Amino acid sequence: MFSLPIRAINKNGLIDIFETLAHFPNMVMMIRSGNYTVDAHSLIGVFSLDISKPIELLLECEPDDGFKDAIARFTPAAVH
Repeated sequence: MFSLPIRAINKNGLIDIFETLAHFPNMVMMIRSGNYTVDAHSLIGVFSLDISKPIELLLECEPDDGFKDAIARFTPAAVH
């Protein structure tokens, strides 16, 4: 399992994350926040997350550079 920290400032940020991850439908992804883990391709699941807590993107294996570039703006260092 490969883990990447991600961050959304508000609910619109969650929409951006969801839409970005939707470009990778063949990847198995989960998002964990606190004690909750949801399917990253589930809009209802993503919106149920508490964005005041750290969010972690879980993948089966290390992603390629294209995926990393696509989500780079959601990494904590890139979110202002």
